[in-house]
Amino acid sequence: MDEHVRDAVPKRPIRVLFISQDCHVQHYTEQTEYAYWYEGAFAFYGGSRVDVGIAYEQSDEEEAGGPSRAMGPSPDSGISYYPLKVDLRHGATESEWEAARPLLLDAIKRFEPDIVQCFGSEWPHAAIAEDIDVPVVVHMMGFLNIYYPVGETARRSYEAPTWLPTIRKLLFWRRKYGGRSKKASNRIAFERRVMRANRFFMGRTEWDRNIVRYYSPGSRYFEVPEMVRLPFIREAGRWHYHFNGKLKLLTVASADDRKGLEIILRAAKLLKELVGIDFEWRVAGRNEHFDRFERGCGIRHGKVNVRLLGMLEAADIVDELKNADLFVHPSIIDNSPRAICEAQLIGCPSVSSNVGGVSQLVEHGVTGFLYPYNEPHALAFLIANLAEQREVLTSVSEAASRIARERHDPKAIVSRMLDVYKEAIEIYGNEC
Repeated sequence: MDEHVRDAVPKRPIRVLFISQDCHVQHYTEQTEYAYWYEGAFAFYGGSRVDVGIAYEQSDEEEAGGPSRAMGPSPDSGISYYPLKVDLRHGATESEWEAARPLLLDAIKRFEPDIVQCFGSEWPHAAIAEDIDVPVVVHMMGFLNIYYPVGETARRSYEAPTWLPTIRKLLFWRRKYGGRSKKASNRIAFERRVMRANRFFMGRTEWDRNIVRYYSPGSRYFEVPEMVRLPFIREAGRWHYHFNGKLKLLTVASADDRKGLEIILRAAKLLKELVGIDFEWRVAGRNEHFDRFERGCGIRHGKVNVRLLGMLEAADIVDELKNADLFVHPSIIDNSPRAICEAQLIGCPSVSSNVGGVSQLVEHGVTGFLYPYNEPHALAFLIANLAEQREVLTSVSEAASRIARERHDPKAIVSRMLDVYKEAIEIYGNEC
């Protein structure tokens, strides 16, 4: 390594600034070996190797007097916090980005990072790479340039609501489902701008690796496993086969066009009316728009043994996973769903649609089960055939939990991320 590259990596702790749409503020204590998300994991495992700052969008709760971090270092963890009075959760127009840029630049100036990490190409934060002279690494999550077209296709497959008068129905349908909104088009364009502006990306699957390859030619891609929540790590391997004649299914997903909720309804109807097994399908997550999927396929959840649980805390989801016979993830597009990772950690056997990067989490018949996307019959038949397979499900549970524990080890992930930071800083220093 030449002297210029060697000098690019600081001898002191690496200073990394996370920029995110929000900040899951937690109370770090050394006694609990707190390793929750990246904040807690770096606080506990980073040690003297790294100084962490977090610039995040200040929530309405904080502005209303809820829990908040003061600007600057926290006495609990040593992490510096920079709440930003912006709201970019739903993307940004050019004028909104111009208003937000000075706030991000101010946080960067205050913290003086060696490297910046932004979470998700879906949000505009990583466009800050256009304005600063330190490397930025983008943590790949979903990808709107793929997600939005897939969601539009799903929406067009629904039937128009029958309760609307004909003319009103047409206007409603064209406005809601007939085409891409201006906001969606803006977000897709801004995501492309983010991809062009950046040269360093973290991901986990061939799916997001190819996105980086073709949407940001010439950039560097680093494979880094995803961090998961502490309660799931603590309860790893706690699932046991307990089928008692009534099959218990669990899905964790919001009422979103891409989550395959209409597949749940159609598969549940088949399980009840065609297969004839006794079951309950529990669905955790935001459900205020679930009725839209019911209208689209003409199936009411209560009529086909589907129970909506609403939003649950992590500890409650852990309990649901331990009590379920199967975890079902019917998304029509996804990268590396954290819900599958968490189910695998607990050991609850997973049945998932084979989309996006899912096949790199789930090896069919070994660490879970895959079915063809958008085929409710295939899903229903697979669920029915697995119900009483004690040996198969126990084997899959043990293999999935073992691999997931290795994949999501927070200490190993922090070390890997620090190595990525060093390499990105070296490359950036060598090229500048």
